[in-house]
Amino acid sequence: MAASAGILDLPVELLLLTFSYLDVSSFLNLTSTCKALHKPDLVYDSAYWATLVRTTFRVPNQPNVQNDGERWQKLFKRMLTQSKIYTWGNNEKGCLGHSYDIPGTLQATGPRGGNASRGSRKRHISWPEKMLRVEDLGVISDLQCGGWSTTLLTHKGALYTTGVIDGQSSNQKVMLEPVPLRYPPGFPHPYDRYEPSTAVRQFSAGRAHILALSDSGRIWSWHNIEQAALHVKILSYDTTEKGESTGRGAVKKVVAGWNKSAALVEGTGIVLWEPLERDHGDNEIEDAALVLESIAVPKTNFKETRSKTLSQYQQFSESPESAVGEVCNFIVLEEVVVFNTHLGKVFVSQILWDRREQRVCIPVELEVPNIDGEDDVFVTDVQGSYRSFGIFTRSGAVLTSKQDRLLNLLHSELASRTMFTRIPALQHRDVIQLAFGDYHFHALHSPGYITSYGTEPQVCGALGLGGQGGGEGRLRGIRYQGAGGDGRLIPHAYTEGRRVWFEREKRAWIQFLTSGGVDPAEAMERERMAIGSPGIQCQGEVSEFVEQEGRDWETKFGVKDEDEDGLGAYFALGVTAAGWHSGALVLENDQLVEKLKRACEIPDPAALPLQAESSENETATAEPASGLLTAALTTGADWGRWALGMPPYNAVSAPGSSRDGPETSHMAQFNRGMHPMNYGASPRVGVLYKWANDHFPRLKLSDGTEMPGLVPLDDWRYGRPEFDLDFTPD
Repeated sequence: MAASAGILDLPVELLLLTFSYLDVSSFLNLTSTCKALHKPDLVYDSAYWATLVRTTFRVPNQPNVQNDGERWQKLFKRMLTQSKIYTWGNNEKGCLGHSYDIPGTLQATGPRGGNASRGSRKRHISWPEKMLRVEDLGVISDLQCGGWSTTLLTHKGALYTTGVIDGQSSNQKVMLEPVPLRYPPGFPHPYDRYEPSTAVRQFSAGRAHILALSDSGRIWSWHNIEQAALHVKILSYDTTEKGESTGRGAVKKVVAGWNKSAALVEGTGIVLWEPLERDHGDNEIEDAALVLESIAVPKTNFKETRSKTLSQYQQFSESPESAVGEVCNFIVLEEVVVFNTHLGKVFVSQILWDRREQRVCIPVELEVPNIDGEDDVFVTDVQGSYRSFGIFTRSGAVLTSKQDRLLNLLHSELASRTMFTRIPALQHRDVIQLAFGDYHFHALHSPGYITSYGTEPQVCGALGLGGQGGGEGRLRGIRYQGAGGDGRLIPHAYTEGRRVWFEREKRAWIQFLTSGGVDPAEAMERERMAIGSPGIQCQGEVSEFVEQEGRDWETKFGVKDEDEDGLGAYFALGVTAAGWHSGALVLENDQLVEKLKRACEIPDPAALPLQAESSENETATAEPASGLLTAALTTGADWGRWALGMPPYNAVSAPGSSRDGPETSHMAQFNRGMHPMNYGASPRVGVLYKWANDHFPRLKLSDGTEMPGLVPLDDWRYGRPEFDLDFTPD
């Protein structure tokens, strides 16, 4: 009699295959039955968790972290309750989704959703702010910025957009909060009922249109938030709607480019067409539009497969398309298509589209420089939009470039070796996503943080680093130049990068530093060197010091051990950018955020006597209750900002704002019951931040110069980096 075989006798490959059929509870129960099944390589099986997250929440694929099973497991647990949307930058068309009701703007005076006056909309937002009215939409899986809009995808496959899709059209109404993108009559919205033809699997936001791919494989297109979608039917090429992502005719991905629509169709390749739009007054019963003019990018139809016979395989592998390889990912810029293939190659093809001709040129392979000493440079991904893009290599290198360089190369005017820029802060730093706007871009790193690069035009806040032309931005490494006040990151910021902060306490902290710290008079000369001098050395090194102090905030304030899953209080899952604005999908651990907030606070000793007197007398002057020392510090901070040519935090106490001088005017403010500590030293009455007694940084610079002052020199938290000042930003 043959011995019976147990589950542990099965090959590992069969076990992993079995896992794909289990729900979460069954999977966890199975792997908990014995030590042999509770090994990390089984418990954190990357294929299981990545597939579960992507199918449950419709999270887009991230090839560079596909094999990190532990990361996907943690994301699954947190996405159920913690996904939040943050946006920042230019808010001219209300595309940020928090046009009102944010700090610094007037509050709504009427009922929610009513027609009462809503105050003035803040045009530029330099810090990330939460998008409003998204709590009832469900779990947010993805977001993308368009030229004048921001669009969200929920776990049910529903799309919601704020702003306006085509900002140059006078017929489109601006939406100040996310509204659902509609379908023609007879098609259910995914929020109401699941239907494979309308539940969005993947979507793409272009400059002035949005494309979506449904679960059934149908392509939908929007040009106006107020109008129903059009079902895209391509006349020249066959597409199928079998609900499968493989097989001839299956649409694998859609991309809404700057001025073109595109889809990757198996067996055909990358297909381009002009974006569709409904004419004004069209009957929405018309649910489909036939694309008459379309073109496929040559040599992009290869599919890696093994035929049953060797002769068939050899014949297939020797085709011209096989030398290009199977398309893994592609982007559509203003005038070119860029794609990478399974062979580790990257190609560019120029788009020639006008009234006389519509064609796409034969792809040209890009020569990727070997910066890591690899035997063979292998490109794993390509990402970009408008006129900028970046490529990822298997070694961990990330190289950026511009469309102009591609066009010069195609016209034989530029050597391939000058094609790419190597930004030090992006090399081997676990970068998994790049998001490009017109003049700025962001990098998402797999540990869950975002870094910013480039320029924010007219102080629009697109970098998300704060400041709005003031000292806070300068202390992050931004230089403001020109009549419009364009903010450019200085070269020092490209060595380690500048991170986007979601912690509100960090904003108060940098306000406090910009005001001169605890002793503005003692710090005045150092402030001048760091943020008021024509030279950039001191600004660059002080901004890097500030960056290091803010990098591991949870460790600095002793709550790191409270982080159970290691993802931190804020974990960025996705980043997007377009035009002059940006956004991020962030997993926010509310409990850890609150603990971190409290860890930054201490009682204000100077306020205790006033608070005690207030409880006895209940006088109107008790509200500020933060001590006369606070009043003096606030006045000193404003004097310091005035000396540096920056606007004061307290308009009443600013030098020259009162006939009696700053001290008298500030005391008048104090006696009127207005809390004076609004420069980052206190969150509220009777409470100080732990940094309220800190001084403005004093460093020994890399050239040996010691910054002036009476306080001790500061030590670098992670050591002063070797700045690559030969690097020149694009």
